[in-house]
Amino acid sequence: MTGQTIEKTTLLVEKVIRSSAIRFKKYGYGKTTVAEIASDLHISKKTLYSVFPSKEEIIREAAWRETVDVMRRFNNSVPPDIRSDSLLIALCRFIFLDRIKQGKLGLFWGMYNEEPEIHKAYYSALKRVFAALYEDGRKQGLFKPVHHVFAAELVVNMIITASEYFHVSEQPVQMFDAALKMIADAVAHKDRIVFDAMG
Repeated sequence: MTGQTIEKTTLLVEKVIRSSAIRFKKYGYGKTTVAEIASDLHISKKTLYSVFPSKEEIIREAAWRETVDVMRRFNNSVPPDIRSDSLLIALCRFIFLDRIKQGKLGLFWGMYNEEPEIHKAYYSALKRVFAALYEDGRKQGLFKPVHHVFAAELVVNMIITASEYFHVSEQPVQMFDAALKMIADAVAHKDRIVFDAMG
């Protein structure tokens, strides 16, 4: 494979991801076809399948890329030398604040989506982020010595549950504060994580 071919393939991958992400968000996973994604880009389905073997692969990659972009925004909002435990709580707070301000259509819209394929893709992407963050903190002795994937699944599920039900609470912000405390208690190894309440 020549350098020019690699460059063209990389460009095609980027175009497919960008175009499909727009369609998935606007029309949903079930109502988006590979033919429509290919048509948007003026390429054949065969060409699209040369870089992505299935629609499932496209949604997974689109969810991961979008999550990486969101994490860049988050990383710009925290100090560069922040400890892993404070970083984990700050990320949870970032997600909760987005839910309060933007509802279910904010930066983490895919997590709240009712289509299983979209929810699964975005859930998995966020779990990857928390797993990496937890592993760093575990190595530093800040988090409990449990498997990072298990811990990430626990944290993400707590976030989703709080985000799904906070709007029915009489004191929504206090509900997120309670969720942050539960997450902090669940992951902290020895010292309790100190953080400011949201409300």
